[in-house]
Amino acid sequence: MASSLKSLGLKRVAIANQKGGVGKTTSALCLGAGLARAGQKVLLVDGDPQANLSLFFGVGSEGHASQACLGDALAAYASGESPDLAATVRKEVRPGLDFIPFLRRRLRTEVGDLELRRALIPFAADLAALAEAYDFIVVDSSPSDGILERVLVSACEAVIIPLEFQLFSIAGLEAMIDDVDSCSRDAGRPIRVHCLIFAKAENKVGRVEEYRGLFSAFRVPIFEVCKSEYLPRTMEKSKTIWEGAPSSYAARDYARIIDRAFLG
Repeated sequence: MASSLKSLGLKRVAIANQKGGVGKTTSALCLGAGLARAGQKVLLVDGDPQANLSLFFGVGSEGHASQACLGDALAAYASGESPDLAATVRKEVRPGLDFIPFLRRRLRTEVGDLELRRALIPFAADLAALAEAYDFIVVDSSPSDGILERVLVSACEAVIIPLEFQLFSIAGLEAMIDDVDSCSRDAGRPIRVHCLIFAKAENKVGRVEEYRGLFSAFRVPIFEVCKSEYLPRTMEKSKTIWEGAPSSYAARDYARIIDRAFLG
């Protein structure tokens, strides 16, 4: 890894991929909670209408009417309003870790793409203002390449892309890099594809070395996280990997990413 996010002065990081099931939410949780565990002040943002992170932290069971969330803020931006993004933050869901939930699961059907695109600039500005109070903001995005994902990525300064060792992932990575470039143009500033995470690595699987060679051609740093039964087990119990299996290989691998890709 040539430079860490901290050394580059980049705080706002999207965990993004158009494909589902590659470990975006798991990686966002492990990285956000791991950074907080390492002494960083972190804001974790659930940007996925499926709201898996919100359910993990027990926010999805609360009454929607009294609970401001990211979806409400985005809908307000889309209507030309100026919502208080800071009012969506849940403080200290873990020591050092704040959280913005996503409870408005029907946002995509309630707000059209043209309207939601209006959120792009004001949301980015407000997220940048929030970043003044944090060492890092980690944004989990949904498995899509729609306008919601563009709004989220355009508000960030760097993107981490979880992948699988599959041939189809190469085409997906090419499309994702193109999308990040497009979001960079929308934002009017550089957005860095910082690294790739193969979140379900299995060294015994045939052709893995060949895939490593193919993906290295993108000249983006690659990290691997050992496929682990501890990750789903701990999350089912509403525990992070650091709370449920801190000595596991998966925890070791995410700690390496935090040390090298984030803190340097």
